[in-house]
Amino acid sequence: MKLSETERRDGALKAETLHSAVQQVLNNGYVLFEGVLPRTLVSQMYDAFTRTFNAYIAKTDPNRGANRYQMHVPFEPPFNDERIITSPFVLPIVEALVGEDCICHYFASDTPLPGSDYQDAHADIFPLFPETQMVMPPYSIVVNIPLVDVTEENGPLEIWPGGTHHYVAPGSEIPSLAALMHVERVLMPAGSILIRDSRMWHRGTPNRSNGLRPNFAMI
Repeated sequence: MKLSETERRDGALKAETLHSAVQQVLNNGYVLFEGVLPRTLVSQMYDAFTRTFNAYIAKTDPNRGANRYQMHVPFEPPFNDERIITSPFVLPIVEALVGEDCICHYFASDTPLPGSDYQDAHADIFPLFPETQMVMPPYSIVVNIPLVDVTEENGPLEIWPGGTHHYVAPGSEIPSLAALMHVERVLMPAGSILIRDSRMWHRGTPNRSNGLRPNFAMI
């Protein structure tokens, strides 16, 4: 979705934008706002992230597949900037989806390096009450912010939108079913905001570039 100049200037979503974004997450599994954060803030985040990440991988083996790292991010500047953790473009959507008493319980990153490989398609959270075969309302939302432009070459996220967040099935069945279904790659400029239902199927792809592809995440 595109934010209007008025929304960007005022730092607030119009009622129709909020409604459309919520409906997209409910029905399609995600909504994307391109290039929302100022480039100066994204640059500060990237520089701080790189310092922390280089120290981390110097003493840690890849933990999300070949040459792919998950790393918790320190809750300190610039990562805890109010434009990120209390974003007026994110909180109204999240609160509409899961309630105003929501909490952030995950503050981290996913970073494929050159030489990374495909992950298996998966969901980030299991269905509530799977024995009922009933689809529950959203109860976990992921917010992703890329710190570099995400291209075909540097390991974009692949997603299975259009209803996989409503699918109640064992996680072991997801990869084989996903191979038969429509998949999309999320290409986006640095500082974009991707809001998705944690249940939507997705996977990381190989980073064929010469640099890292850091992706900041809150759940």
